[in-house]
Amino acid sequence: MEMESSSTPPPKFRFRDHSLPESQNSSDSNSDVGSASSPSVTHTHADLQIESITARGIKHLCDELLELKEAANEDLQRNIFAKYSTFLRVLEEAREVENEFVQMENHFVSHKKRVKDLIDRIYPKILSIDITFEDHINVVPSFPRELEALVSECLENLDIRMSEKKIDEALHFLESAEEHYQSLLLQDCSHSEMILYESVISERKSMLIQQLAQIAENKRTAGPELQSALAKLCRLGDSQLAIDLLFKHYHLRIVTGRDHLQWAKLSSSSEIYIRELARFVFSIISQAARSFVMLCGETSPYTSELMLWAYQETKSFIVCFDKYIKGTSAISGGLSSAIKAVKFAVIYCSLLENQKLVLQPYLVKHLSPCVEEILNTHIKHFRKVIAIFSASDPWILEKYLVSGVFVGAGSSTLAAGEQHDYCLLTTSGRKVLTLLQAIVEDISPLVSLQMGSLVISGITNLFTEYIAILERALAYETSSTEQGSPRMKLAESLPQQVSILANLSTLVRFLSIMVKNIFTCTDQAELQVLKNLSIVHQLQGLNDFLLFIEEGSNKLRNVFCQQLILRVLGTYHRHEMFSDSHCNGQLEANTIHNSMPSGIFQVLFLELRKIEQLEKEGVFEVNWLMGLLRELMESMFIWVSENKEILATKEENVSSKPDEAKQFLLDVQFLVEIGMYGGYFSNDPLLLLTLMKSTFNSAGIDPFK
Repeated sequence: MEMESSSTPPPKFRFRDHSLPESQNSSDSNSDVGSASSPSVTHTHADLQIESITARGIKHLCDELLELKEAANEDLQRNIFAKYSTFLRVLEEAREVENEFVQMENHFVSHKKRVKDLIDRIYPKILSIDITFEDHINVVPSFPRELEALVSECLENLDIRMSEKKIDEALHFLESAEEHYQSLLLQDCSHSEMILYESVISERKSMLIQQLAQIAENKRTAGPELQSALAKLCRLGDSQLAIDLLFKHYHLRIVTGRDHLQWAKLSSSSEIYIRELARFVFSIISQAARSFVMLCGETSPYTSELMLWAYQETKSFIVCFDKYIKGTSAISGGLSSAIKAVKFAVIYCSLLENQKLVLQPYLVKHLSPCVEEILNTHIKHFRKVIAIFSASDPWILEKYLVSGVFVGAGSSTLAAGEQHDYCLLTTSGRKVLTLLQAIVEDISPLVSLQMGSLVISGITNLFTEYIAILERALAYETSSTEQGSPRMKLAESLPQQVSILANLSTLVRFLSIMVKNIFTCTDQAELQVLKNLSIVHQLQGLNDFLLFIEEGSNKLRNVFCQQLILRVLGTYHRHEMFSDSHCNGQLEANTIHNSMPSGIFQVLFLELRKIEQLEKEGVFEVNWLMGLLRELMESMFIWVSENKEILATKEENVSSKPDEAKQFLLDVQFLVEIGMYGGYFSNDPLLLLTLMKSTFNSAGIDPFK
């Protein structure tokens, strides 16, 4: 029994599974104790359970170790990225320190050689000097030995100062050596000695220039330190190198700042980006100009190089402007942003004129093509918008408050007779007027930037497009409509046609006021920016534009008059200028006394009466209608003069046929009576008389015989 009890194996150790609760672990331990007295079959199950728990524990530890490893790797990468720039800076500084150590080592080696030479060669000679030296102690040494000692001393002083980076002291010693060299030229010295002395000075001078150039080329060199280094280069006689290094330094600053803004532009608009870029570039050019003046003076022969460098940097800015604006000039708001960006650029550039850097004409000249391209892109879009506006227009006049459709209604540029409470416009006319006002407001800054011709060109393009649409509506033309444009309604009735003319008249009046305002109401500050020649040129363009839109309105009225006459002729194409009874040769003796005017003139009279009746609708202005009727009468007189269909043959005139002459005389007198009865020529009665005489003269008839 005792042997059996001693041979019983002790209970095995188990890893605690931390994922299980404490109660379960304790229960497991109890079960293990109980299992000690269980049969051998239960031992196998216990062993497997222990092994599974151990495996889970090991796996848990491995997972934790992997997590710790990943966290350590992430921390290491973050530290590397965070300290990378610092590491590069420290590495660069270490290289500079290493270079300084090398220079100091070379300096120490040279001194060591001199000391060794002093010990090995010079010191024994001093000890072996004969006592006779005392007899000649007061004798002046020979000149070659004095020059050799001077050269040696100069070299030693320069090497020590240059190795210790004492540039000012080294420059002082070098200037003193050069002055002494100039004095030696006046003395009796051998040519070889002077060449040796000159070569020594030139060598140390080149080394000092190289050291100053390294300081100037260092990106971390501050402005005052840079200016001091460049001034020392000028003192050393290398002004060209100093100027080149000056321009190189400021060019690198512009490139660095431009790249920085390039990365930052993603979170800003094109207007803000160009404004900041222009401010930065022209500010750096201004700083470079001030440094140049401090270095070379205001009347330096190198001033042309400063201007050339400024032009090159301005051209680089223009390239950035062109590339960025074209890439971001969206239709919605892109035009306004681009023009504001141009304005900021020109304003910043004009500030350089205080430093005698006149870069504005160059900037404006090279920015104009870019602005013109952007403007043409938007004008092309606005032409499509105008076509859409006109597609659904019923060509019916409506009254609108002037203050509601025209922003410049209260402007002092409106004459007293032009200030009305209401204006007459069709639906498309009101929309086009609103569109033109918005466009003029956006592009008006171009006038003060000497780009007024672009303003005139853009507005003229849009006005011409709308005139063409109105002309097609009057002439019933549909085939000339551009492909892809919406189909528009035609002005078939007389009120619709007259409404188109009144609509255009209102539009011309307001458009002329808008354009006058932007050309004549420029503030004094902007006027100072403009040149007198540019002002004269732009005002000439303004006068040409006003004449153009007035001629466009008159052309459309003439189209209306011709269409009205042709429509009357088309209706009564069988009627000629004389009566049917005359055509049949059956004119009786008393026919002339009872004859009537030709049918075309009677129908024309009815059409004129219809136009007069439009006044009663209370929509059209009386004076404007009277002007239209007068133009229609003038067109009729001109048409009669040019189309004398009453002639029997081309060789014979009207006066050779008495009956036809009487009918012609009656028709012309009827036209005169229409004009007098309607009061169309009440403001200019002589015009009616002149028209009558010219019509008779064209037919070879003297009405006063």
